[in-house]
Amino acid sequence: MKTKKTENPVFDEFAASKYNENLYRYDNVATGISSLDSVTDEHVAYYRDNGFLVIQNAFVLEKIKAARNGMMDLIDGKSPEFTKAVALAPEKNLIQFEGSMRNSLNTIPVEERRNAVRKIQFFVDYEPRLKALAEDSKFLAVVSKLINAKPELFTDQALSKPAKIGREKPWHQDHAFFDLPIGTPIVGCWIALDKAMPENGCMHVKPRTHKEGPVVHFKKRDWQICDDQVDLTRDVMIPLNPGGLLFFDGLMQHGTPANKTSFRRRALQFHYIPVDTPRTNKESRLSVFGSEGKNVTC
Repeated sequence: MKTKKTENPVFDEFAASKYNENLYRYDNVATGISSLDSVTDEHVAYYRDNGFLVIQNAFVLEKIKAARNGMMDLIDGKSPEFTKAVALAPEKNLIQFEGSMRNSLNTIPVEERRNAVRKIQFFVDYEPRLKALAEDSKFLAVVSKLINAKPELFTDQALSKPAKIGREKPWHQDHAFFDLPIGTPIVGCWIALDKAMPENGCMHVKPRTHKEGPVVHFKKRDWQICDDQVDLTRDVMIPLNPGGLLFFDGLMQHGTPANKTSFRRRALQFHYIPVDTPRTNKESRLSVFGSEGKNVTC
């Protein structure tokens, strides 16, 4: 079996660590609607009020299978231009491996290395099968309604919570990672490529928390909301079959538990904002979401 060395791999700065499993509940499950064609003005109003909307069958399995193959081809180095970009710009984190694999990545066979990948990003211009989902016309029509503007793709990520080693992503707000003005309509779009279930780390959200504004984040198990600020009573779980879709507001508090199964949990995550939205900077973002100078601890 081949053990070709991965040159200059980029690892998640946070290693998997133990956490209180009571930070998530599993008895409150969202249902959602059947398809993108089913979205009405009432559903748009529901999204704006609750901060999320679930579409059970947003994409046909043919497109999902193609997207999975596209994701794996990027990992396997079958896109020469993307592979070149990964090598030339490691600071962009185009492919990120699980932190727990830092000391063993180059000792495992190449064909097993794909199971150590945590995240891929900035790939839409390199992989047409993934770009096809990001630019799907029915999908974008709904995105446009949710933000009430022509959408611009702001982030594109493929998230792989590897079997047994995929770590928790603690409760957080996505806007805390983005250098965008407060008040910018941001819609996150989480598309299941594999079956996302309680055991392998499906999404959990807290409805209406987007209306409560930015929350201070701390560098703990991740850049996260402090555990003692998590209100478990509001947790709603979002299991999805392949092709299922979760729309969620950029200020919606959400998280995913660790993957304890033998099954990988892959998903695509896109964020859209109104076209021509101005950018800010890290300093501005941390003045809102950071803890420095605020007399707060975690």
